[in-house]
Amino acid sequence: MRQFGSSGFRLWNLGLDAKILYTTFCLLTLLGVLSSALYYGDLVGTGTRGIRRYYAGEADAASSSAAPAAAATGPAIDVPDNVDAARAPIVVPVTYRKLLEVTHFHLFTMPVVLLIVGHLFLATGLGDRAKRAWLIGASVSVVAHLATPWLVRYAGAGLAPLHALTGLSLTLSMSVLTLYPVLAMWRGSLEPERK
Repeated sequence: MRQFGSSGFRLWNLGLDAKILYTTFCLLTLLGVLSSALYYGDLVGTGTRGIRRYYAGEADAASSSAAPAAAATGPAIDVPDNVDAARAPIVVPVTYRKLLEVTHFHLFTMPVVLLIVGHLFLATGLGDRAKRAWLIGASVSVVAHLATPWLVRYAGAGLAPLHALTGLSLTLSMSVLTLYPVLAMWRGSLEPERK
């Protein structure tokens, strides 16, 4: 850690053991980001249907158009005519408690990962403006991606595309923040030093 505090420190000056450790961290972080993208890709399904269903409890258009009007004595059950009632999915919005639980976990993990890969990224030879742009982009992506489930749940399912866009932005920015330091570590300065 002393090396990070010295002025002019760059990743390619690290010893072999540190390079192995930081490379492993970056690659496992990248796998985490990619597995998250795959998970949310499954959640999204086609378009933003999965996000709308999971967070806002919005039924598919086909099933909602076939639903009869609610009886005066109780709520209607939304089951499409062409689907076996025993296999029809029950669509309910994510609960406040579940959303709070997931947000709580992510608020403690995502900033720590951003801090670590951000510090590694700062120790590359990339120009200051490019570093700042990528770090701001990653920071905004993390904050926005943490906020969008709340927006979709409480402000409306129409905001589901924001969750998909912030997920894409988060995947891109975190991939750059994890891969570029690994390349700089093992290949030396990839770009000339700039201020």
